[in-house]
Amino acid sequence: MRRILFALLLCSGCLAGGGAMQRDDRIQRELSRQERWAQQALDARPAKDQLESIRASDYGSVSAARKELQKLVQAADRATWIRETTMELSHDDNDPQLAQGFDRAGRLRSDALQAADELASALAAANGGLTLADLKPAFEVLRKAQASEDRLAKRPVSPFALKLAPAPLPVPPPFHDAAARVATDAPDAAKDLDKLSPQDQAKIRASAADRDRAKEEQKHAADQDTEAQAPSTTLKIAGDAAALIGKKAPASITLREDGLFALGYHDADYLVDPDGKLVRKEEKPASPPSVPPPLPKSPAKK
Repeated sequence: MRRILFALLLCSGCLAGGGAMQRDDRIQRELSRQERWAQQALDARPAKDQLESIRASDYGSVSAARKELQKLVQAADRATWIRETTMELSHDDNDPQLAQGFDRAGRLRSDALQAADELASALAAANGGLTLADLKPAFEVLRKAQASEDRLAKRPVSPFALKLAPAPLPVPPPFHDAAARVATDAPDAAKDLDKLSPQDQAKIRASAADRDRAKEEQKHAADQDTEAQAPSTTLKIAGDAAALIGKKAPASITLREDGLFALGYHDADYLVDPDGKLVRKEEKPASPPSVPPPLPKSPAKK
């Protein structure tokens, strides 16, 4: 696209004689066209119900989403081209409309990258919905956008030039979480990962490590909840239980419905938890005194 710009400038003669660069109508039309195409791609991004269908591996939704992802990535690239072209034009043209188009392109790029990242995450959750090769163009667009912002930051300050506002890229960086999921779930991902730049490889591996760590923490928390919900049916002869049994063996050891074990003695039940810790003592009611049977009556005398 940059070659198109310079071709238009040369054909219009605006670089001749070292004079001020005059904006060609063809350049303006090209800027408007690129912005329109980028906006159309953003307007066509999948809705929430479509994203759910993609995550559920619906074949038609996944197939359409892969094409939409390419369009959204291209929309972000178009926005960067608009900003680059406008920045070059603004060296000799301080028309406020240039600054307005520059700012719109920054917002458009940010929205397109966020929409593409959301779509890539949905595709990564689908069976075979995304590969690292699919994301390679997206990472290239990210690098071009960051390089463009770096050039803007180094732009010489001139009292006569337009003040162009920077447009930072979304944080956290798009596509890395989706790539990390593909890298850990897809069997052939290592081969595609090696084809990416070293910087992207490092970021994806770091995201994959974070994802694996989060999964292990969730699994550990789930295991702890399961253990807490399911009381043990085995009594450890330790602690208070060991001390009681060491003094005198109980007449019975019973597992109660509340998960406690009752050590039964003649005067009380000692309730302990599965680890042998004494919870409480329940006294048994005293037995009523025994009454001797009545003596037999002596036979009556006649």
